[in-house]
Amino acid sequence: MAEPLFNEDELDVFGEIVNIAMGRAGAVLAEAFSGFVHMRVPELRTVGAADIGDTRDRLTRTYDSISALHQEFFGELCGDVAVIFGPASYSALREVLGFDDRDGDGRRQREELLLELGNALASTCITELGGQLGLRTGLRAPRVAVFDMPSDKAAKRLFDDLPGWQGQTVQVAIIFHLEAHDVPFELLITVHPDCLPEVKRALAKRL
Repeated sequence: MAEPLFNEDELDVFGEIVNIAMGRAGAVLAEAFSGFVHMRVPELRTVGAADIGDTRDRLTRTYDSISALHQEFFGELCGDVAVIFGPASYSALREVLGFDDRDGDGRRQREELLLELGNALASTCITELGGQLGLRTGLRAPRVAVFDMPSDKAAKRLFDDLPGWQGQTVQVAIIFHLEAHDVPFELLITVHPDCLPEVKRALAKRL
């Protein structure tokens, strides 16, 4: 049996750090939308390449159509952030923000709206995670992996640049929901295995 990536104490500390980061992301959303944000308790799990496939399957079962953003983070803390929007998310976001795309290139404007929100979420979470761990990190520009695509077609393009790595790593998953608006969306943070030793050293300093 493979040795666990983290022991129980490390998981507890990592969970506390993730909760702080996700709380900050929730505050960003609440400020942007002037409303309360519900968040499920963040889920930390060990994943391998096969588990990424399981995540694809779950998302395609959950949503009829999907829009997904990917954003790479790099440095001592590195990996990938995916923000997943279901079919109801964009229309509700448009209403909440008073966004009008009836003129001009509607698709381009819709993508820009999702990119702006996704980047705000990812930047807040990753910056806070790096700060809490004391690890340097930065983010590359987000990209639209799929946009308003039927789930069966979207599956092949979800996490398509993850991973060329071997073995196990850790993934953080959380579902946000804006109160009084039908805007559920998910944030998935997959840490690159190469930085796990740095993460473990950082956690050890807090034990």
